[in-house]
Amino acid sequence: MDKLKKHKGFTLVELLVVVAIIGLLTGMVVISIQQIKAKARDARRVADIESLATALTLYHNDFEAYPIYDGYIEKNVDPGNPLYDGLVSDSKAMQALPVDPLNNGDYRYYYQSTDGTDYYLEYYLETNSVSGKSKGKNYIIP
Repeated sequence: MDKLKKHKGFTLVELLVVVAIIGLLTGMVVISIQQIKAKARDARRVADIESLATALTLYHNDFEAYPIYDGYIEKNVDPGNPLYDGLVSDSKAMQALPVDPLNNGDYRYYYQSTDGTDYYLEYYLETNSVSGKSKGKNYIIP
């Protein structure tokens, strides 16, 4: 009779298989979320750079030159900085200077205009998700 009784519960092997499957699914979700976040940061970078280029064009239309500045655009760029003064204070072309979503290492926006006749904007992308842009270093010049 005891042999005919059905055992209730799971064996250790069954529990280990379930835990392994849950672990694999969790790993796949985490990886896909990280890729989605990187693509979102890249989309923001491209939008930021395009709005910065538009603001520079507006500034150039008003003052017939670009702001003279050579450096990174970081969180602490504020009044007194030639780029900030030109685009935010003087021309009101922007409400604030955009900053890279990560703002560390290579992932910072770089602006250079030494004589006001042209400029160079540099930014890095994490993925190849943006049409026409490649992973790594990208730049805009007028």
